[in-house]
Amino acid sequence: MDAKEIKRRWNNFANEYAATHGEYGDIHKEIVLNPAIFSLIGMIENKEVLDAGCGEGYLSRLLAKEKARVTGVDYSTRMIEIAEERTNSNLAIKYFEGNCEKLDFLADESFDLVISNMVIQDLPEYESALKEMYRILKPNGELVFSILHPCFVTPNSGWEKDVNGDKLFWRVDNYFYEGEYRQKLGKEADILFFTEL
Repeated sequence: MDAKEIKRRWNNFANEYAATHGEYGDIHKEIVLNPAIFSLIGMIENKEVLDAGCGEGYLSRLLAKEKARVTGVDYSTRMIEIAEERTNSNLAIKYFEGNCEKLDFLADESFDLVISNMVIQDLPEYESALKEMYRILKPNGELVFSILHPCFVTPNSGWEKDVNGDKLFWRVDNYFYEGEYRQKLGKEADILFFTEL
């Protein structure tokens, strides 16, 4: 699967994805991820922050409301369009379409903080992305990232349901699987995740 196809799938899924996100993201981000992220980053006022894989921009907006100077980058053209549409012009955010695996349009040692929230599992070349994030961090800068737990991104895992369609439990299979995994998230096409141990 080449990068153009991955980008096409995310562009096709962008409107559906954005429809599930409000001011604080979706329910998982609001309840689990946001509190964890904000507990780790501390005071960010006047700091240069990269939202690496910003999607529709909810986290960029939250960071900017804390007075950070935010740069949001996403591979999906449509996600960037939605982020710009949803962002009030008085927030200090710059959005760029770009691949986190190759951030050559961003200068070395230019960010105090890089946050990559539920993105790294979407990248076939995650090692390149981590190298790029390291390159753009200032000395003593910090990287905060979250990824899916492996049990949610393995083939043949999913809800077991009873005859009425009610969920019984989450079946985990191929826990140590490494490689590409397709998951049906949108109407248009499966989204790809990448797992490695």
